[in-house]
Amino acid sequence: MTPDWQRVFPDRDHRPAVGLRRGEASAFWQDWDTSGSLARQRQQWLQDSPSLYAASLAEAEVALAEAKAWRLRFSERPEPDWVLLTAPEEGSPLKVIAGEVVFPSAWSLPEKLGQSLPEVHRPVPDLETKLGSSIAIFFQRLEPGPLWLRENWGLAADAELNHHPSRQRPRLSAEATLDSTWLRLEHQCLLRLRESSAVLFGIRVTCHRLSEIAVLPGLAPRLHRALSSMTGSMAAYKSLQTALPALLAELEARP
Repeated sequence: MTPDWQRVFPDRDHRPAVGLRRGEASAFWQDWDTSGSLARQRQQWLQDSPSLYAASLAEAEVALAEAKAWRLRFSERPEPDWVLLTAPEEGSPLKVIAGEVVFPSAWSLPEKLGQSLPEVHRPVPDLETKLGSSIAIFFQRLEPGPLWLRENWGLAADAELNHHPSRQRPRLSAEATLDSTWLRLEHQCLLRLRESSAVLFGIRVTCHRLSEIAVLPGLAPRLHRALSSMTGSMAAYKSLQTALPALLAELEARP
């Protein structure tokens, strides 16, 4: 799938944004990798270290069965990572009750198990203060059936999909270049299941060399604007502070 980079990097300063749009379930959940390599890689990590990548609460049993049946409609071995959330009682925030996240961007699903959505979002600078109420209203109004899509991005020093915090991955440094830097794009989907009313959150990660994005028409200025307008706290959260000067200088030199 070719991302819509104009949408991922709009011509404006960086700011937290929900950015939801309607989508088709089949387009997200059907196999993107026809070779089967991605599904096999995912299954291997789950088999080798299940405690790092999968977790569930006892209360998730009914929602888990429904979510599994729903995902299997599209593939025998679904490729996306997924998280199940539900409200313990009406009016309460959603809570993480189960999931399989094999390709996380420096976070651990088992550590999030049982947390409310505001608690999960707390490490992200300004997210809850600026968007918390909008996120809560969206989930209150979310009906079974429609599927919603959004993207989230970060930068990394490699194209490895599995960035679990237990793994020692190379970090971006002051010597970073556009050619040695990878954009991790999270393709996310949200839908409410019909029987259990649980929310199924799907995540796919694709990696793109930053130099290959920067040469696309109009993208270098948008990348520069997104990175240069990022707050210090957000740059620190995304582990970009050290690499930013070199990346910005290279982007500025591009037409």
